[in-house]
Amino acid sequence: MDAAFVKKEENESEEPKVSEENKATVGDIVSFLKDGKEVDGIVTSAKLENSVVVDMTIMENFKDLGIEHEKTVVGHGNYTLKERGNQ
Repeated sequence: MDAAFVKKEENESEEPKVSEENKATVGDIVSFLKDGKEVDGIVTSAKLENSVVVDMTIMENFKDLGIEHEKTVVGHGNYTLKERGNQ
């Protein structure tokens, strides 16, 4: 039974940690993959522990991409910070 707990601890240590200075905050522009396409968005909420909420409608071609929802949740390790916001 202890093996299950040991395995979980091993998996937790394998997860890459994102440093606080590299985490996006509200107003930042980030880039990430969505349905195999690289998209940009503005962070609208950064209150989640492991991810941010991103609004993708800032892209001029958003409607042409056929993305179903305007906002999505992106894990800290799954985006690239493109531009810091003013906040």
